[in-house]
Amino acid sequence: MKRTVISCLFLLFVNLFDLCSEQIRPMGFTQKVITPNGSFHQYYPKLQIMNDTLFVSSNTGIYMKDLIHNSGWELYAFEGSPIVEFIRNGNELLANSMGDRNGQDRLLLFSDDNGKTCADYTTALFLENHGRGRLLFRITQNPQNPNSLLTLTAGEGVFKSEDFGKNWTSMYPYSLGYDITFISYHPLDTAAIFYSGETPFMSGQIYSSYNSGVTWTNYEIPGGDNCVHQIAFHPTNPDIMVFGGEGVFGKSTDKGKTWEIKNHWNDPNCLYFIKVLFDEENPDILYSSGYSSYSTRKDTIYVYRSTDTGDTWSLAYKEYLGVDCGIIIDMVKYKNKLIFYSRDCGLFELDVNTIPLSIQTVDINPDVNIYPNPVRNTLYFNTKANIERIEMIDTTGRIIQKTVPENNSTVNVSRLGKGICFAVFHVNGQKIIKKLHIDN
Repeated sequence: MKRTVISCLFLLFVNLFDLCSEQIRPMGFTQKVITPNGSFHQYYPKLQIMNDTLFVSSNTGIYMKDLIHNSGWELYAFEGSPIVEFIRNGNELLANSMGDRNGQDRLLLFSDDNGKTCADYTTALFLENHGRGRLLFRITQNPQNPNSLLTLTAGEGVFKSEDFGKNWTSMYPYSLGYDITFISYHPLDTAAIFYSGETPFMSGQIYSSYNSGVTWTNYEIPGGDNCVHQIAFHPTNPDIMVFGGEGVFGKSTDKGKTWEIKNHWNDPNCLYFIKVLFDEENPDILYSSGYSSYSTRKDTIYVYRSTDTGDTWSLAYKEYLGVDCGIIIDMVKYKNKLIFYSRDCGLFELDVNTIPLSIQTVDINPDVNIYPNPVRNTLYFNTKANIERIEMIDTTGRIIQKTVPENNSTVNVSRLGKGICFAVFHVNGQKIIKKLHIDN
């Protein structure tokens, strides 16, 4: 463990409208993220939004949801393959996969029929010095040329393709080692390329090139133990960049040549900041999320916010879920919604307009124990807190039953159909979520 485990504080949120922490809702995608057998590295699939559609990479392929019409989930592409992320050029798709045969086959999957069938595009260049583990960490696409791609690999560094993945050449042979998390063209200056992660000595680093990969410079985060998970680019000012790391934020005002570090290790709600997002409509505002570095349980979603383009940060929202959902592995923003990808419970959403302007902390930890699970007819629960109401939510996010319990011990679920749903207990202004298997 990188930090001593200490107990966390839980929050009540107070503003003029007396908002309570009952805003985060499941989105109906509940598939667990499981690192495939034989993989040397953890599996971190990504969320992507294209043309008002949310795409979720998972152990069993890529799934999609129309966000305008709030449709149900559909399998989109690469059925049965553990996809990390993908890029698209018309009907052609190229996906980064966890692979087969201990990560040596099917690391790169190509489809020319929108994902219905696929071919293995893994090249021997990715495998020259490593014989095991997931070797292809990230893939990214030039926003000005969809055929121009970069991959970030373990041991072999950065590769470039100019024909949408058919052929690859080595661009820079050094790969960070301990944790390799991010690579991207600068969206406003594609001659600038950045990749980041953590060295074998647990020091966060950012490698940058400003001449399309001809030469590279290295920036090491001071203090150690600070993996750089991801870099966000200002949507209109090419000089402003912000990164999220382990207990730290970083901000650059000269396109990544120098960085000012914002250390949050002394914050009792300190996170491994997995993702940082600019608000596209108001880029003075940024959001970040991740998972607690101080707690062994991952049962709370945190949102940090900056309102001054990343100069200062504070915890803006924190909601206790009532169930250990594993770490937050990704976050995206669509209009006014933040969408979170958890390792064990799938997707959740939060309307940023409900985040209050101020917070205060109180030391509470309400929990609800439920049994049996799977359940038939009657669900029993016990808690020291007062249950205000109980909602049952199906896997599409629809409320299918509301109950104000007459006693603090049972709820009738006999009218619910067989399958998975979520029981949402409203307790002391908080929302505790339990996953149920209905067996009626």
